[in-house]
Amino acid sequence: MVGLNKYWPAMVFPALILVAGIYIFPAIQTLLFSFGRVDVVTFSVSHYVGLDNYVRAFQDPRFLDATLRTLYFGVVTVGMGILISFPIAVLLTHKFVGRSIVRVSVLLPWAVPQVVAGVMWEQMFHAEIGMVNSILRHLGIISRNVIWLGDATLALHVVMLAVVWRIIPFITLFLLAALQTIPHQLYEAADIDGANGWRRFRFITLPLTMPVLIPTALIQFVWTLKVFGEIFVLTGGGPSWGTTTLNYLVYRESFEFFRLDRGSAIAYVLLLLTLFVVLLGALARRFVSVDRTARRQRV
Repeated sequence: MVGLNKYWPAMVFPALILVAGIYIFPAIQTLLFSFGRVDVVTFSVSHYVGLDNYVRAFQDPRFLDATLRTLYFGVVTVGMGILISFPIAVLLTHKFVGRSIVRVSVLLPWAVPQVVAGVMWEQMFHAEIGMVNSILRHLGIISRNVIWLGDATLALHVVMLAVVWRIIPFITLFLLAALQTIPHQLYEAADIDGANGWRRFRFITLPLTMPVLIPTALIQFVWTLKVFGEIFVLTGGGPSWGTTTLNYLVYRESFEFFRLDRGSAIAYVLLLLTLFVVLLGALARRFVSVDRTARRQRV
């Protein structure tokens, strides 16, 4: 084993070549594309134009709409995911008959591929044969079928529901792990002091799960910025560009309109937006850590 140590560069080199081919080379090529005019026939830069692709992107109303839509999509989706996952995680901390089955069932949506989930939700919200319209008609809520995927606003929220359904297992799993690390003695002391359920959640559960909740929400928000499968299957970015997020706009610019240069520029704008969100999340987590330290010192 000692003799093999001097050969480790040669052993790691194939993996480095693979990583460079899959990640580094496309990233550099896309960066070059974003500063030039791309010939789709030769798949190369014919000439460089500086920041012109970025300027044109910011001047395009569709890009600005997609940016706002992406932020709205991410904030609401992650918020809904947390609001649904928190009660589920709290429930799973208690012992009851069938808890193991419920835990497995909660994790199932995480294992479903995006395309499969998109097809399932498309069938559920189908205007003619969809289960949602059928249930609403039988309950007397609607008198005729609703074309869910034919309206931009409705279609966007249907996609958001599909994404929320898929991210709930991830958030629930981490929240459950965080809840199980809270000492039970704290809740016993709160009961002795006469604290109600809201106060126990406000002063014990929420603060002690925040160090896990913030990075979990941050990861999910970054993932929602890159949602593609559900949009592709459910709406294809329509109707009237109503469900086109920044990530899907990159696809449409590059592979529908063959504007690889502008699509590359938008891709790097999305990268900068992602880095900004990560920075905000890191600052928020640091603030929580400092606040917890200050509380301990006061105690």
